[in-house]
Amino acid sequence: MFFADDVTKPDLYGPFWLCTTLILTMAVAGNMGAMFAFVPTTDQKVFLYNFSKLSVASTLLYGYIAVIPLIGWAVSKWVLAAPFGLIDLVCIYGYALTVLIPAAVICVIPLEIVRWLVMILAFGVSVKFITRNVKDVVMRQLDDNRALMVLGAVGGLHLLLVLFLKMYFYY
Repeated sequence: MFFADDVTKPDLYGPFWLCTTLILTMAVAGNMGAMFAFVPTTDQKVFLYNFSKLSVASTLLYGYIAVIPLIGWAVSKWVLAAPFGLIDLVCIYGYALTVLIPAAVICVIPLEIVRWLVMILAFGVSVKFITRNVKDVVMRQLDDNRALMVLGAVGGLHLLLVLFLKMYFYY
């Protein structure tokens, strides 16, 4: 588990730079993947870079590691007797994005089956990291049905993120 190794003061340095690295990697790799898959036509003879991918990645990913942990923290304060710390959740969600960096690089390969498999694998690893780190707190304080609903919501939101990244950057 993330906080099992005597981490008493989580920092925001790692999640910020991992997220920033992922943003730049997604924008560059998304354009490279589109360039490698580009086939000239009579309407479009040269490949044009899509610089809006950088702003979409920035908004989505910085928003994700800020808003989702904030919502999780607020809900845990309302529902749980011993809620999560906000910085702890930001760290968990930020570090969970780590596996998407090499996945973004691999997705430059212009084969849809490879891209889907890589993104599914990256989702599995990152959602396992998130749920593993929140499961114990949730399971101790909620009945099984409510705990599964919370963990399902966590996984569902993360699935939406990964699906959007796949569909927008590697169509």
